[in-house]
Amino acid sequence: MAHALAGTKVRTEDLVDLTALCNAYYEVVPSVEVAGQKVSFGTSGHRGISTAGSFNDLHVAAITQAVCDGRKEFGAEGPCFVGHDTHALSAPALDTVLEVLAGNGVVACVDSENGFVPTPSVSRAIIRYNEAHDVKADGLIITPSHNPPDNGGIKYNPTNGGPADTSITGWIEAKANEYLAAKGAGIKRIKLEEIPADLQIEYDYKGLYVKELTEIIDIKAIQKAKPKVLINALGGSGAAYWEAISEAYDLNLTIINGDYDPSFSFMTYDYDGAIRMDCSSVYAMADVIAGIGDYDLAVGNDPDYDRYGVVTKDGLMAPNHFLVTAGSYLFKTRSWEGKGFGKTIVVTGMVDRYCKDAGIPVYEVPVGFKYFSSLLFDGTIGIGGEESAGASFLKKDGTVWTTDKDGMIMGLLAMEMWATTGHSPAELYEELTAKYGTPYFTRVDTPCTLAVKTALKKLSADDVKDKELNGEPITAIRTNSAFGDYAIGGLQITVPSGFVVARPSGTENLYKVYAESFSGEAELKELVSAGSRLVESVAL
Repeated sequence: MAHALAGTKVRTEDLVDLTALCNAYYEVVPSVEVAGQKVSFGTSGHRGISTAGSFNDLHVAAITQAVCDGRKEFGAEGPCFVGHDTHALSAPALDTVLEVLAGNGVVACVDSENGFVPTPSVSRAIIRYNEAHDVKADGLIITPSHNPPDNGGIKYNPTNGGPADTSITGWIEAKANEYLAAKGAGIKRIKLEEIPADLQIEYDYKGLYVKELTEIIDIKAIQKAKPKVLINALGGSGAAYWEAISEAYDLNLTIINGDYDPSFSFMTYDYDGAIRMDCSSVYAMADVIAGIGDYDLAVGNDPDYDRYGVVTKDGLMAPNHFLVTAGSYLFKTRSWEGKGFGKTIVVTGMVDRYCKDAGIPVYEVPVGFKYFSSLLFDGTIGIGGEESAGASFLKKDGTVWTTDKDGMIMGLLAMEMWATTGHSPAELYEELTAKYGTPYFTRVDTPCTLAVKTALKKLSADDVKDKELNGEPITAIRTNSAFGDYAIGGLQITVPSGFVVARPSGTENLYKVYAESFSGEAELKELVSAGSRLVESVAL
């Protein structure tokens, strides 16, 4: 049940104290002895809150120093591309990163307009540079993604431009915690105002990204059809990019929430009463959904612009629905012979049904976009996407665009789909359901003990003795992904009508059950219940 305030405008009294937050970034010294204050890389880098001692100057300095220590081994000896979003803690963290990079003699590529740089623009910059240079570059992106305004975050993207894999992040995490334990001893840094000019390069992130969009999107079709589009910039790092795109290509875009406001005071509360800039949430996008009016489409992005939200007159599309619709459109309109469709274990089975019919290989991986990076980089897949509204795809010629999620091209693709077909993405999705059936999807979080979480992580397929689930035969049981044989950190059970995936939370004592059924909403609820019972029976 949603919070009483869900979907309503944030009250002044609930806004974060920006001064206290930024002061704590420098004043609070984290202790490696406190579990919650250690450097910890999740699926998208290290995240935390300064006032809680989990995201502070020492964290960022230690992580950056660890990257400097290891980047040669990771294949990077060229410049480091640096981006940051509009969270309050991102600005001081940027200063820390630049000081430590300079202290280690690493050239930083900084924005030529002194503006914000979205995640996809950093990924694109790394790929662009490395295509033209033998000495390779990497990148650091300062963002906690869609997390609340008091959060900070930082992640490392190596030479392929995508999120670092666990072998790299594990090394960085361990090394950074050594610096944390030493209270910063060994970290090299130069004060911001004393950084030599030759250790910083001004880079036109926005201009180059906008110019190259014609290589991946049919801009001419959008220009000709002129869809009327509402852009919810969500106060994020790509607001100026949307303005530049609209101006450069003369598109009919109306941009709202484009001003820098690190308190995110314009937001509506999310489902749980938190302030969360999640463009895939009907509650966080409530004002846009209500204001669709005579617009043909609306598009939203989170603060670092790696996620998307697509709104039609039918409402906000579920990311799973837009992903499969986008993929089916791309494979019809691009010359991608032999390319596959990349999906995570919790992406809709509609992808599998469509791909089987179309003769397209499916590459199913664990949750985490890092598993798509190499597949996009070498052109194995045409598109890779997550159920959490993150995706990227190849250029028209079948070569790599980004290897990290790109919410802007997904929004532009929605416009292209409308322009070339005369139908909204929601209408195109209905065409798919008419052919392949209608999937019903949900996620349920269930409190559990640490012992259950640990047991769930250690499960093997052989631990499940059941042959049926909710009256259907079990067709597959996996604790490793279908592609790559990567550990999924939980359990995946497939039945003819859908699937159940159970994964322990990385931060809380609960496990998450993702489920999908093509048999209806009632059957979905039954499938979730049956799946939860099975999980607990084998994990207890």
